[in-house]
Amino acid sequence: MAVLGKSSLVFSHGVLTAVPALCRICEPIAFMSIFPYAYYMVRSFGVATSKAEISLYVGMITSSFAFAECASGIFWGRLSDRIGRKKVLLGGLFGTGLSMLLLGFSKSFPMALIARALGGLLNG
Repeated sequence: MAVLGKSSLVFSHGVLTAVPALCRICEPIAFMSIFPYAYYMVRSFGVATSKAEISLYVGMITSSFAFAECASGIFWGRLSDRIGRKKVLLGGLFGTGLSMLLLGFSKSFPMALIARALGGLLNG
């Protein structure tokens, strides 16, 4: 039987701790990645006539993620207690990827709003 040294246990524990941490950092990146281009995206939709209206629509798109995440957080917490943290983390990663793809391909304001809200709902 092979004996593991202390250094291999430390490395193993460090890797096992780093992987979930890297998974969870995807959510803040997904939340904040829209900020630099949201104004230009909403302007390209043509739903607003002034800069003030564009800013209003940008606020709606960016805040829909946070509101949906707040609404679904308790559900995801309870689900992770039942089925396990790893499965919920993987589901959140899938939801983040799906919502970012939908947002990237959205051609209208309602589609962008739904994509952002979906990201919050699936990420809770």
